[in-house]
Amino acid sequence: MILAEKTNFDFNGDDRSYLTHSLHPYPAKFPPQLPQKLLTLYAKQGQIVLDPFCGSGTTLIEAKLQGINAVGVDVNGLACLLSKVKATAFQNIDYQEVIFFIEKIKNIILDIELGNILTIKPKEIESLNHWFQHNVAQEITTILNEIDKLENQTVKDFLKIVLSSIIVRVSNQESDTRFAAIDKKIANSFTLNLFVNKTKEYLTRLMEFSEKITARTTTEIFNADSRKLDFIKPSSIDLIITSPPYANTYDYYLYHKFRKRWLDLDVKFAQYNEIGSRREFSSLKKAPEKWNKDLILCFLEMNRVLKPNGLAFIVIGDSVIKKNLIKIDEVIRGFSKEIGFDILDIVSSDLAKHSRLFNPSFAQKGKQEHLITLKKY
Repeated sequence: MILAEKTNFDFNGDDRSYLTHSLHPYPAKFPPQLPQKLLTLYAKQGQIVLDPFCGSGTTLIEAKLQGINAVGVDVNGLACLLSKVKATAFQNIDYQEVIFFIEKIKNIILDIELGNILTIKPKEIESLNHWFQHNVAQEITTILNEIDKLENQTVKDFLKIVLSSIIVRVSNQESDTRFAAIDKKIANSFTLNLFVNKTKEYLTRLMEFSEKITARTTTEIFNADSRKLDFIKPSSIDLIITSPPYANTYDYYLYHKFRKRWLDLDVKFAQYNEIGSRREFSSLKKAPEKWNKDLILCFLEMNRVLKPNGLAFIVIGDSVIKKNLIKIDEVIRGFSKEIGFDILDIVSSDLAKHSRLFNPSFAQKGKQEHLITLKKY
């Protein structure tokens, strides 16, 4: 039925960072080659693909490239902004505005190098002094103030994503996957210079992406809970390609919270509505049944919005909750029929060999990753 040549999920050697896929750090992304192939095989121009856990927008980017309309949903507001930027083609006027903006920031850098130290009061965010050097906070605030002066929303969103991409690097947070404060001793103007360099890099990627867009499509993105997709009409989606969270593995809200605070994005909505999080199953000690219930609610909504006989491709991994191995393919097999899905195929791969996650400890104890093909009946 599906991808015989890639059934082990082995995309090693394939470039996963082409065009806008490399914009901004984001964990646990599936290879763009997967939605690319599925869209080629099972979607046509003018149809609509849904990713109810769109994350950094991998499916949406590939849909745009193939002239397919897309709907993305994510509980994480930063993911929604990132997906929007990565899947939006730039016009020449947008390009010119970014070039002009870079020059403004370079002039500020020159002033600093000439000895004119910034006197601006840093934006107030929670735990600012613990997580950010004073000079870094001043430079981030300076960039934000300059962005706020712009009127072009497409350009503003792009520049916010560029800034977001460097926040952890210039903070006292050790890394994107290590939530500990360390002294990085960041020099004056380093943050501004890093922002300029990233802007140039991402602008090149975005223009390359934009040049490949030949068909007019729509890409709608909703910051919402995928257990309730009431903003999508019943039987309106042609195809679903998505990867729900791998339970008890990651807290997306946690490692993005500084970025969200600087960009005035809601932290708590994702924190309290993110399904399958480590917070839920390690900190709050929820039972595995909670994970099953949330998945069923998500799959019910996917079934409701999918057209009759429509296909849903789900990439999902096993997990351990309260020391119990959750074989997620068996869980989905157990409830799929009663909510209106036939399972056409399940292709599984050993996570110890093919894990796409940042955390090696996840790929152990017999865990597998699965590509599950469902058909609405």
